Amino acid sequence: MSMEQDIIALMRLFQGRVPDSETHTVVLSLASDSATWPSAKALFDEVRSRNLAAILARDTARECQYCFEEICLKCLYNETSPRCPFDSDSPHWITKNAIALARSVGVPVQAVLDVISPATSS
Repeated sequence: MSMEQDIIALMRLFQGRVPDSETHTVVLSLASDSATWPSAKALFDEVRSRNLAAILARDTARECQYCFEEICLKCLYNETSPRCPFDSDSPHWITKNAIALARSVGVPVQAVLDVISPATSS
């Protein structure tokens, strides 16, 4: 599976389980249409603002959601080969943030692992 397919599958895994369904829906929609990936930077800025507010409010579930969404947006934006990309290690953080979000919202970690490392058939 490609990175963007993993992102979409993980977003679908968390659908209906995250505290902010609005940003979740918008990020999933953007991830599902590569033509919109250049706008990931602007959406990242919006999610970052919400994340900073969640951090101040000590709302761990929202913070985990926004950290996961931020990293997904960074990766999708970088796929557009922008002049000023986000850090090149962004894909590395998808799994870590997905696991943190899973733990925060009660999704079994194994469900995340099943998305990112599906069993192969022989």
